[in-house]
Amino acid sequence: MGIRATSPAAGAILAAVFLCATTAFAADPVAGDAVYAKRCGSCHDQGGERIPPRESLRAMPASRILSVLDFGAMMTVAYPMSRAEREAVATWLGTSAPETPPPASAFCSDRKVSINDKTTAMWNGWSPGSDNARFQSAQGAGLTLEQTRRLKLKWAFGYDGDVNAFAQPAVLGDQLFVGSARGSIYALSARTGCIRWIYQATGPVRSASLIVPEGKHHVLLFGDQTGWFYAVEAESGKQLWKKKIEEHDTARLTGSPVALNGIVYAPVASWEETRSNSQEYVCCTFRGSLVALRIRDGSQLWKSYTIPETPKENGVDARGRKRFGPSGGSIWSAPTIDLKRK
Repeated sequence: MGIRATSPAAGAILAAVFLCATTAFAADPVAGDAVYAKRCGSCHDQGGERIPPRESLRAMPASRILSVLDFGAMMTVAYPMSRAEREAVATWLGTSAPETPPPASAFCSDRKVSINDKTTAMWNGWSPGSDNARFQSAQGAGLTLEQTRRLKLKWAFGYDGDVNAFAQPAVLGDQLFVGSARGSIYALSARTGCIRWIYQATGPVRSASLIVPEGKHHVLLFGDQTGWFYAVEAESGKQLWKKKIEEHDTARLTGSPVALNGIVYAPVASWEETRSNSQEYVCCTFRGSLVALRIRDGSQLWKSYTIPETPKENGVDARGRKRFGPSGGSIWSAPTIDLKRK
């Protein structure tokens, strides 16, 4: 049980969106119509067998166009574009209508999420253990090596409209939580794959989710590819808080969070090296960091940069563009907490 795939016609439209976009604009805000005129109009206004006309794009929800640019068929073309440019052209082109929700048949008859903290059937976060060894014990697996040869597919779940699936699920007993390339977080039944609830994040979700107890409920913690970090009630899908833990335009949260004693630690990475492919992008000013937040309210306790020094102008590059540094030091993976040395 899952979500129906998009039609071939819709797929063709998505695959051709912004085919002509090749480089980014400057960092200054640009109107959506200007972005379209400079990057898209020469193709979409001329038409073609594989290129949908502007009228077809205008019938699509803006959120769908944005997801295609973020991590859809056009992600390799749109990488050099800033987030503001993507949002501007998507909003100008698309409609404000919501996207078509999953069919009623994709949802569970029982929408209740119940989490058993004592279950041994679990894989929570990037690794089931605090040492990040990514090792599952025989007791937790409930499976022998010999039995793996006889495994059969029980159900499959489709991410409607996505061309990538890269977020690792978190599993606790009969509950499964996973993010998608279009930023949808799904709470699924691990037994049947039916949907219990859906939460929509601001950007694509690539990291593994982490579930921690908080009072009488549980909190689902994860980051997205635009620098936002979230706390969602696992039982209901209700947003508890969200924080922009990195303002740099190229920030992306790919590493999974870890938590201890009411504090969650979130790593911060970047795709600035891709943006630097543009002739107009001034590189490089991003610094990787680790951010500590209180789970109960999202308040920031500290932020530690991998590169302490703030980037500053440092000459010009081979193309004559201003050059900044030091920069880099992204943290792509889940951090490990050393309990012995605190």
